[in-house]
Amino acid sequence: MVAPGVLFVVSAALPNGPLDLPGPRKDYVALARALNATILDYTSVARSPAARLLARVLGMPVAQAWLAFRQRRAYRAVLTDGEHIGLPLALLLKAARYPLPHVTIGHRIVTRQKGPFFRWLKVHSHISRIVLHASLQHRMAIDKLGIPADKLALTPYQVDTDFWRPQPVAEEPMICSVGLEHRDYPTLFQAVEGLDARVEVAAASYWSHQRNSAAGVTPPPNVKVGAYDYFALRDLYARAALVVVPLYDVDFQAGITTILEAMAMGKAVVVTRTRGQIDVVEDGGAAMREMPSPGQEESLLRRVAAAQGVTLEPNGLYVPPGAPAALRQAITYLLEHPEERAILGVAGRRAVEQLVTVDAYAERFSRLIEQACAEQATATRGMSADPVAR
Repeated sequence: MVAPGVLFVVSAALPNGPLDLPGPRKDYVALARALNATILDYTSVARSPAARLLARVLGMPVAQAWLAFRQRRAYRAVLTDGEHIGLPLALLLKAARYPLPHVTIGHRIVTRQKGPFFRWLKVHSHISRIVLHASLQHRMAIDKLGIPADKLALTPYQVDTDFWRPQPVAEEPMICSVGLEHRDYPTLFQAVEGLDARVEVAAASYWSHQRNSAAGVTPPPNVKVGAYDYFALRDLYARAALVVVPLYDVDFQAGITTILEAMAMGKAVVVTRTRGQIDVVEDGGAAMREMPSPGQEESLLRRVAAAQGVTLEPNGLYVPPGAPAALRQAITYLLEHPEERAILGVAGRRAVEQLVTVDAYAERFSRLIEQACAEQATATRGMSADPVAR
């Protein structure tokens, strides 16, 4: 537990603070408690007339960044839960030349809109760490945006392994697929057409505003598309024989929440290996199928496992993007080999329990905040000792 003095800017409305509500533990709840942080959420904007006006004109993230900037002298560090807030805050800190330790989460920082903030405005001068969850985003941040490696931290994402855990229910001859963010449901529909198994698609998300690729496409007769709350979704995972995460080929970790939830439930996963989704699934395809597996470089999860002395075993199957035949082959193989999908499911559960719990996630951020504060203290002492500065 760190000392008080961290401001945590959260993209949510938390009028009663970071409470444990029914369902999986939220990462921001665990982070707020681990950091002993003060929350700046949407309700903070609602209480300020100036911030409300700013939100109407420039958007909620800018209003939150402005409020955090206004409070900069009251805290020893600030954590922003995404670059949508972290970038405008860094710009304000840079304009004021104010050296506040600032850690932000980078979900997808290498885009056309965000690039100028780094390449031209160099706002990373006022971000102590950008925490990334995807190896490709990490490499591109260095190569394309020119961000120094010591400004970046590559950290695995998290899952609540207490809520998402194997349930005492029988598996059914059913496949489930969950989520909205860059899901390639048309390819899934092609892959499962005529398959002797039900397919249930939960094409919804609590936070994504991406287009639902299942909408406007007539699914095969064995496919049902719906939406589920957390408890119904847990039941769906529990009854499924396996979980499929079909993705369009994007450069960040789309699908990560579903993958980790499924692994935590002890389910074998079949996942599209995109440019960005390479860091969690340890592909068991080479050992289990007479078909080539997509090439896999060393994943982030494997590196974390090695650092912690954990043996990482195959926990799922990768398939290429936009390849319905390969996806069908992987699904069929696992349906026909229940003992092998059980092996993958057990390995997935073991991996998330050991490496990517929500508490481990919060602990990693606590260390990053402490490092940022220590570096700022060292820099401040260095300036004080400089005769020119004096």
